[in-house]
Amino acid sequence: MLRMIVLGLLLGAPAPAKTILVVTADASDYILSAGGTLAGMIANGDKAILIRVTNDDKDSWQLDAEETARRVKQESEAAAKILGIEKVVSLGYRAGELAGVSPTELRDRIMFYVRVHKPDAMFIPNPYAEYVEVLDRYYTGMAAEEARRVAGLKNHQPPLAVVGVETHVTPELYYYAQPFDPRRREAESTATFVPQPVTKDIAATLDKKIRAAQSLKTINYSLAHRIKQRLDETNRKLPLLERVDEASVNKLVETNVRGLGTVCAKDTQYKAAEEMHYAGRDYQVPAALRTK
Repeated sequence: MLRMIVLGLLLGAPAPAKTILVVTADASDYILSAGGTLAGMIANGDKAILIRVTNDDKDSWQLDAEETARRVKQESEAAAKILGIEKVVSLGYRAGELAGVSPTELRDRIMFYVRVHKPDAMFIPNPYAEYVEVLDRYYTGMAAEEARRVAGLKNHQPPLAVVGVETHVTPELYYYAQPFDPRRREAESTATFVPQPVTKDIAATLDKKIRAAQSLKTINYSLAHRIKQRLDETNRKLPLLERVDEASVNKLVETNVRGLGTVCAKDTQYKAAEEMHYAGRDYQVPAALRTK
């Protein structure tokens, strides 16, 4: 026992586990953009809670909105479980309609969970990313970014403190987006004042990310059918989608996830990676002004 204690002192105590709050507009975006990074952090002892803002009721093939929402809710929870996420909270807004939702309402709903769970890090959609067609991701990213800021200000929603939900400052923030923006790796300013691009190695968790993405069967079948429809309308063929079935859809998803990992790993030492922008403990606090 003494030897174990001494060894522990020599090696140093393990870093305390972090609580991570993940905010996503839809069931697939956070998986495709940051699923491997999250799976790695969770495997190392961190715990994660997912806030899913919309119900994905539009993203299906020949299903009505209610059935789509029901299926995707179940599938999104299964996908989160594969990554190791502890809890999924679905806010239930209709997909594609966040432009009509009060930004203050959405911000305050997310802020509530920031104060309840008191995360050490947040993952949110990058509202500044270019070429993002799903505008729900923009509205969610803007609301989540502000929610993180106002969660630490007691004059925002003071009644929450009456029931014991106190203010909280989240020290780390990751902005995620799929790698469509050709300028995504550019540092816009010094590391102090602007969240900086970071690349995360996900080779060890790539298979887990693929399985999580494949769990979103309703969304994936919709994607496959719509790709095939566009190909058929323009007299083109994709051998993989000559027939849309479980095997071809799973292969399509795997190809997509591996492709994203390859794009992000370009010009790095990694075989598969994810790219994000990161605002950490140095953000807006110059080292020259700190005592520690």
